[in-house]
Order: sequence, then C-alpha cells, then structure tokens
Amino acid sequence: MNSKLLLTFSLVLSLFSCKKESENTNGTYLAGEIVKSNYDYITLEKNNELIDSIFLDKNKKFSYTFNQETFSPGLYTFRHTPESQVFYIEEGDSLLLRVNMDEFDESLMYTNDKSHENNFLMEMYLLNEKDNDLILSYYKMSPDDFAEKTDSIKNFKLERLASLKDKYEFSETFTEVAHKTIDYEYYDLRERYAYLINRYFSDFRSEIPNDFFDYRKNVNFNDASIQSYYTYQRFLDNYLKNKAIETCIDNETEDPSHCFKANTIENIKQRLYLSDSLFEIENIRNSFLSKIAKKQINFSVSDGQIDSTISLLNKFNLPKDQLKELKTLGNLQKRYFIGKNVSDAKLLSADGEKLKFSAISRKPIVTYTWSLYAENHKLHHHLINELRNRYPEITFIAVNIDEEDTKLWKKSIENFGYDKAFEYQIRDRKNERYLYKSFIDKVLIIDNRGNIVQNRLNLEDPNFENKILQFLNQ
Repeated sequence: MNSKLLLTFSLVLSLFSCKKESENTNGTYLAGEIVKSNYDYITLEKNNELIDSIFLDKNKKFSYTFNQETFSPGLYTFRHTPESQVFYIEEGDSLLLRVNMDEFDESLMYTNDKSHENNFLMEMYLLNEKDNDLILSYYKMSPDDFAEKTDSIKNFKLERLASLKDKYEFSETFTEVAHKTIDYEYYDLRERYAYLINRYFSDFRSEIPNDFFDYRKNVNFNDASIQSYYTYQRFLDNYLKNKAIETCIDNETEDPSHCFKANTIENIKQRLYLSDSLFEIENIRNSFLSKIAKKQINFSVSDGQIDSTISLLNKFNLPKDQLKELKTLGNLQKRYFIGKNVSDAKLLSADGEKLKFSAISRKPIVTYTWSLYAENHKLHHHLINELRNRYPEITFIAVNIDEEDTKLWKKSIENFGYDKAFEYQIRDRKNERYLYKSFIDKVLIIDNRGNIVQNRLNLEDPNFENKILQFLNQ
C-alpha cells in the first residue's frame, strides 16, 4: 500500500468513531481531527458570520451536526487560530477532515462525502499560493506575455476540474462554485499585475492590450455564493484600487501622474465611493467601507486628514459599532505621525522580557508589524531578513500585533523559523490592542532618538530599498 493510500486509510479509521456516532442523525455532518492543536475548539463560519464554536475532545477530535432548519449548502470556513480554510458541503453530507497545525495547508485532507471536491479546492489553493509568490516577478513580463501566462494557468485548472468532475461525478452546484473560484483567481492575477504596473511602472500602461480587461464584463460584484471566498475578496480589493486610478485619469485634464499613487487620500476616498455604489450585499459593502477607511486613516499624515475621513464616513451609514471603532483608530493613528516619539512604547521580547522601545537598540530601527492571520507574513519576514543582512547599521525588527496570548505567537516564531532576537509583540495596550490589527504590514523608520522619520512605506514597493538608502544618506 502506497503512503497516500495508507494515510487515507488511517484517516478513515481515525475518524470512523466520530461518524458512527452521527449515523442516527440523518443530517449534515462535519467531523475531524486537529493534530498539534493550539486551542480546544474550532469555529465554524459562513459568509463571515460565526455559526458555532465546536470543542475538541481529549483526543483532539470533533464532531458537529448542522442545524437542518438553518443549513444552506455551499462554502463554509472552519477556523483554528491562527489558521483557517474554506470547505464545501451539501445537505446530507458527512464530511471528514484531518489537519496537522505544523503544516496546516499542506496536511489538510478530506475523506467521505465531498472529499474529492474539497481536496480539489485545496489543490487549487496551494497552486494559488505559488502564483502569489510569483506575482512579484510577473510584473517583469510584458503585458502580452503576462496575459498568455494567466490564460495558461486558468486553462490548466479548468482541465483539471473537468477531469475530476467526470471521474467523481461532481454536482452541478459544486461545479459552478469551482468554476467561479478559478475565474476570480484569473481575474485577480490580472488586476494585481495591472496594479503593479499602475503603481510602479506607469510608463508601461500603454502596452496593456485592449482586451486585457474583457473579463470585467462578466464580474458579479454581489455574488452571495462566494462572497467570503478569499480569491473573490482579493479580486474585489484589487479591482477597486485599479478602478480608482482609472477614474482619476479619466477626470484629469492636465497632469495625471498623481493618479498612480494608489495610497493617496484622494485615491482611497474614490475607493470608498466605488464600494458604496458597487456592493449591494451588506456584508461586502460594510466590510470594504470599513477596510478602506482604515487604510485611509493609516495613511493620513495630519489630524485634519483623519477628521475629514471620519466626517466623510458619516455619509455612508455604517453600523454604529464600526464607526465608533474607526473614530478610535483615528485617535490611535495620530500617535504615529512623522516626528512623534515612540521611545516609551511597551513591547514584549520573544524571550518574555518586558521592555520599552528605547531599550531595543542604539541604532536606527525599521519596524514591521505583522499578524499570524496575514498570508504574506512569511514573504515579508524574508524581505526583512535580506535587508537586515545588507544594512547592519540599522536594526530591523518585526512586531506582532495579534490579540491572543503570547504562547501561540512564540510557537509560531519557532514553526516559521523566525529569528527570536528580532521578534517582539505589543503589550499593555489595554482596550486599544484590538485596533492594532488595522496596522498590519505598517513599516516605520525610527531614528536613534526614537523619533518617527518615515511612516508611509510598503515592503513590496520596488523602491523600498531606495527609501532606506535615502534615510542613511541624510
């Protein structure tokens, strides 16, 4: 018996007892095992709303029967902090899963009903992750070459889906969802490429073929069936960025060069208006309005800009709790303007030492904030490590901003092989700590006196290293 068949057989045996307990329910059933679990429960979500918390037994297994009166088929999310993944289930299914938290995505495996469908989704997810790693080099391709590359990626996935559909008799409902996930990954790759061109290589815009964005004619901005799917959400985000740039260019009668700066207050404000007009599903609309408003606050450089943003948000009729959070975030952002001193900021080292920022280093410091929930933290740590090796006259540190206890953060540092000497976590922020999730990927350059000298930087900006050199040459 080969290793894959042996693993499948072991999984079925491991979870058989869970399934047996459910056989008299005649309902829709999910069971699984979480190897090396972080907590004693998982959460179940649909369309970004919590359905239930499911506790693990002493063997780290769980079982759950859906409420037949409220169940609806489609995509769901199970979450075991800090990881999460989407799965598909239909009425009457008994779906089994097993995952090792040390290698979450690579080890996640399904058996029983809808196993082939969900293993296909996982296969596509892992392929998409590879595409994410490559997108940073794709911008070096000509638009024609990139179009050919994305066509090839999409065709391969469609052929794979067609092959499995015939072999395992996928339902038409699932096949439709699977087609959408492939389509929106394809759309997103093109939007992300266009965004890189728009933002960093605007001189090449004229080389983009006229039919490059033809897929936009087929976009459904209010697709309830995949509204929480990561590729759909990412596509919508990148589409808004590009559309705001295009709108600015169309309305500019003189010099449009400022339009390509995607994180200007004007650009982000345009994305707010677009979100309000495009999205009819309340969850999507409110989510994007809140997310974009947080970005606008994050990129503000004066009290006046933040106050103007809050005033604008009053026009969009956001839920009161979201508006209150944005106002509080604005007050927090005012502490991180250029010229502000952060010497007294409180941090926790990976060794458990409580210290102030001023005790970290006598050299200038570049800080990068990260979260376990952000998919790009491995890439960004890699970039930071390269810069640390090239510029020893600067101390580069990573600051984790998650709310959870420090055990999971420390475990993650070990799992990902991050250098403990440069890892810190925020501490003692009282009721503000949850707000720091809006500061993911925030990069600051701080001089040796603790004063912020740069606060609007992006690690993925091809010119980021030049900003470091400019600081050193001052």
